[in-house]
Amino acid sequence: MSYTKRLITLFHRPSQSLQEIIEHPCFLLTSLVIILCSLGYVIIAELGLFHSLMLHFIAAYALMVTIIWLLPTVITLGLFKLIKKKFSIEAYMEANALSIFSVVTIGFIFLSLFIIYSNFFAEPKRTAYFAMVYYNQWYPLAIIGGIGLILLLHRIILICRSIVKVKLYQFLLIWLFAAAVSMYVAYLFFRGWL
Repeated sequence: MSYTKRLITLFHRPSQSLQEIIEHPCFLLTSLVIILCSLGYVIIAELGLFHSLMLHFIAAYALMVTIIWLLPTVITLGLFKLIKKKFSIEAYMEANALSIFSVVTIGFIFLSLFIIYSNFFAEPKRTAYFAMVYYNQWYPLAIIGGIGLILLLHRIILICRSIVKVKLYQFLLIWLFAAAVSMYVAYLFFRGWL
């Protein structure tokens, strides 16, 4: 399976894509794709939200995307190795990165639709940032966030069963701990930088 097909099947047949990742992991290429796409997403989102580009915000948001997927992946990887689970580290890293990336991509598509609506079709026309902050239009994004969380949980469970072969209670404890630490670090970063 080509790498492009692996990315496409990730959105509608994640099990098939995950099997390909297990058989032929390619974390380096995945890292490059995620870095380039996250920079593109951040630039488009910043233009749509604020109608301006600021380099320190681009760097901060791109780093935030990295914190969201890399930190919990590394923490869970260490904890799974601590409880003596044997699995391919490269396949685990790539599977987590692509799973979180696919959910972020779906969220970005809906954010882009909201940006287009608020900038071109809403009355009065306003940036998406003003629509969310000053007009309390958080509901569409909250709904998308809930759907994204369900998709993310499905993908993480799939990865833990396919690659790590871990019991459900171990998976829950380890991922809840990693998510709490990651959210705290992301919060500290967000409050300190932005």
